[in-house]
Amino acid sequence: MSQCDTQKGTCSTETHTSQSSECCAVQKSIQEAPCPVENSVDMWNASFFQAMKQAQVEILKEKINKNWGPIMDKEGDAIVEAMGTHWGSILAQAKAKCDLKENFKGIFEEAMASKK
Repeated sequence: MSQCDTQKGTCSTETHTSQSSECCAVQKSIQEAPCPVENSVDMWNASFFQAMKQAQVEILKEKINKNWGPIMDKEGDAIVEAMGTHWGSILAQAKAKCDLKENFKGIFEEAMASKK
C-alpha cells in the first residue's frame, strides 16, 4: 500500500520512497481539484471572447462581400478553373503510374511463363 505526502511531494510504498511532482496523482488531483465555480467563470469568460470574435468575423464577412464581393467572385472562378486544370494533371499522372505498373506486371508474368 502506498502513502502520499502531497506537502512534501513524496510517495512511499513498502519497499521504496520517491520524490516526484507526479507522485500519487490520484490523491493530489483530488486535493488540488479546482473550484467548480471558478472553472465555470473561466469557461464563460473564454466563451465570451470566442463569441465576440465570431460576431466580428460575421460583421467583417458582410462588409467584405458588400465591398469586394464581385471581384472575389471573379477570383473564385479563376482559382476553380486553374485548380481544375491542376487536378486533371494529377489524375493523368496517377493513370500513367497505374498503366506503368500494369505493363510491368504483364512483362513479369510473360517472363515467368516463358521459364516454365
